[in-house]
Amino acid sequence: CDLVSNLQSMQNISQLAETIDQLESAADRVFRRVTSELFSGRHDALDILRWKEIVEAIERAIDAVEDAADLVQAISVKHA
Repeated sequence: CDLVSNLQSMQNISQLAETIDQLESAADRVFRRVTSELFSGRHDALDILRWKEIVEAIERAIDAVEDAADLVQAISVKHA
């Protein structure tokens, strides 16, 4: 929300986009760690299937936020 609200004034867009990028990178690390744990052999197959879908949906949502931030940043650079 901050990213879009700052689009009018072009303030802090690069900084906000960078923060979103850093958060997405941290989320990627968590995704890899959780996926590794799911397939560690310590969990029931049905639980793995359930959690795998949830974890992948969260990963896709976080990637979509980063894609949107990149788009907003590109628009701000184009109109600067």
